[in-house]
Amino acid sequence: MPMTDKQMSRTTSSLICVIAVLAALCVLLSIILLFVKGCNGCADNGNRDTSTDTAADGTGTGSLPVDNPQTADVVLPATADAGNAYQDKLVFVGDSLTAHLISRGVLTDGVNTKQVWRTQSNMMNLNSEITNVKVNLPGTGEYVTIAEAAERVKPAILVITLGTDYGVSYLNEQDFKDAYTKLVKAVQEKSPNTKIILQSIFPVADNCKVLANAKIDTCNTWVKAIAAENGCRYLDTQSVLKDSRNNLKSEYCGSDDGIHLTESAYRTILQYIRTHALTE
Repeated sequence: MPMTDKQMSRTTSSLICVIAVLAALCVLLSIILLFVKGCNGCADNGNRDTSTDTAADGTGTGSLPVDNPQTADVVLPATADAGNAYQDKLVFVGDSLTAHLISRGVLTDGVNTKQVWRTQSNMMNLNSEITNVKVNLPGTGEYVTIAEAAERVKPAILVITLGTDYGVSYLNEQDFKDAYTKLVKAVQEKSPNTKIILQSIFPVADNCKVLANAKIDTCNTWVKAIAAENGCRYLDTQSVLKDSRNNLKSEYCGSDDGIHLTESAYRTILQYIRTHALTE
């Protein structure tokens, strides 16, 4: 039997009421969800990991190398100037930048110093063969491995500076760490009482074509990690060699390649070493 107009009117009114109730419930549910989300956001705001946040201009901190907090205590802090007595206890080994400590004549005995172990070519590649590299044992004319030199000389403090030759350009993080750690452990085995300092890789000038300071910065975080994992200390010498644009200061650049350093740069390096002395 067909519905009367009165019945149809009542049915329509009922549907409208149901729809209105459902709409009101939806609005209420939306308000509740927004409130819950807002509370969660407030709770998380103080604990959220922001290490990978990116700024609006695309240069967020996530794009920069970040040190592991555990490596902070391996960095040698500022001290009073320990003087030449401390400097003269140090033995240096490393790539061509270390070898030039001799030619620049900045150590106590100038070009006749016995504090620097260098290869015949002055270069020292950081790679898997690092423990086989032979250095001149000062005063003997012999060429021995770095670990053998440590066993013979037993230096009180050995400063190692590696990475400019080969390491920065060609090694990924794991290979870099493996090669460097291999050398550190070899020295520790042969001369356990020698204290080892790992010095930062030095920055390069803005005209350097073969190395980039951004990669050097990243590699220096690896050097710090190696120090932390192997009971060594870290010298952040690179910090006093940089200009405001993260490049080697122009007055410290001593070659057209943008890598090698002037005598004044080495004097700055040695002053930094003396004022960040290993006192333990």
